[in-house]
Amino acid sequence: MKALAVDTSINKISLAAWNEDTHVSLIIQAELKQSEKLVPAIEYVLEQAKLDVKDIEFLAVALGPGTFTGLRLGISALKAISLATGAPLYGIPTLDAYQPPFSEYSGTIVPVIDAKKERFYLSVWRGSVKSVEDSDLSAEEALKLIDPEEHILLVGDDAPLFKEKILEIRPLQKCAVFSGSLCIADQLIVMADKLYKAKAAPLQDYDGPVYIRKSEAEENRERG
Repeated sequence: MKALAVDTSINKISLAAWNEDTHVSLIIQAELKQSEKLVPAIEYVLEQAKLDVKDIEFLAVALGPGTFTGLRLGISALKAISLATGAPLYGIPTLDAYQPPFSEYSGTIVPVIDAKKERFYLSVWRGSVKSVEDSDLSAEEALKLIDPEEHILLVGDDAPLFKEKILEIRPLQKCAVFSGSLCIADQLIVMADKLYKAKAAPLQDYDGPVYIRKSEAEENRERG
């Protein structure tokens, strides 16, 4: 397998380049400098994996939800590589990529991303079943979807913040935070590989990020 994946959904950039048995992963704390760091980071992981861009079989990118600017940046960068090489580009919902490493967990899994403004992007998985689709919720709204007796595992960089918020409302909620490090780009490759082998349709030129919240510009226009 020869593949490249990028996740720019949050302030960290997650990248992975797989060249057969050589797997190179990289996570960069980019903050507001994603546009400056993304291309050099792509070049770095390709070089470390000794993977020539023209040999890439397929590409994978996180579709969102996440930051508006970051998502557009990641998708645009990989669309450019796809256009130049002909390699198909597969988009994977960001929160879906957080779940596979915990598929054996018997409790409830909640992948979460800080959506700012006291809200969170999250989904809820019970077993391997996605019981709550990607949503934009406050902590109070999210708790309406979770039973007080459920054991929940919060996953993602922003999980500690979400735990803090829900325990302020429901102090006895049984919850834990996965404190390890995940390179989501690796999961994107695994998930995209299944699509590639199934000959699923890749992203088209007109396909873009998945937004579940209106941008500030759209909200301002509506307020008039």
